[in-house]
Amino acid sequence: MTGGLFALSDARLQALSAAVQALCHMPYISCPFFTEDEVQQMRKDVSTLPFRDAQSVVGNGVHQDFQVCFPAPRIASLDAVASLLEKGLNQIGQKNDIFESDIVLNDCAVQRYHAQSRGIGIHKDGLRYRNIVIIITLSGTSTLYGCTTREGAGRQVIDDSPGQLVLLAAPGFKGLVSAADRPLHGVDNVTDGRLSIGLRSEQLK
Repeated sequence: MTGGLFALSDARLQALSAAVQALCHMPYISCPFFTEDEVQQMRKDVSTLPFRDAQSVVGNGVHQDFQVCFPAPRIASLDAVASLLEKGLNQIGQKNDIFESDIVLNDCAVQRYHAQSRGIGIHKDGLRYRNIVIIITLSGTSTLYGCTTREGAGRQVIDDSPGQLVLLAAPGFKGLVSAADRPLHGVDNVTDGRLSIGLRSEQLK
């Protein structure tokens, strides 16, 4: 990929478009997307953010064993990557009529897991998150996975190693049959910590 950090090159737009089209046929997709310099810059910028312990158990008994910065401010590289993805996804969406509305990544969370953390249990992202959910892992050794039941059946590992862009279908995305089909996923095997960014479009009332 050519250009400066977080530039929307033609090659990058094509990679993003291919990932979105693939998402029409599966609940989640991972593709190589970020350079080492971009990952390093994001890691540096999020390291200065304030973190707090996440609520240990949330709806449906889902455990959460990490620290979180939420809402994380759209500053520095966080704003650059969000702007890049908004621009690319909206070009794709307008061309293919694939999202119910323009993508505005107004919900940003940074999660920091310690080594040997329990991770986060199997869950679905809330109905208020529309069109697409984005996960960017910056460091650590852990397992992000999708599955077909809350008991973990049909488990499939999702490659979220640093440099990968992970997309999950959300309500409003034309490839998702119904809101009830939004993907179940979780994180475990946190053997060497984990640092990740989540970007979402929250439907504001």
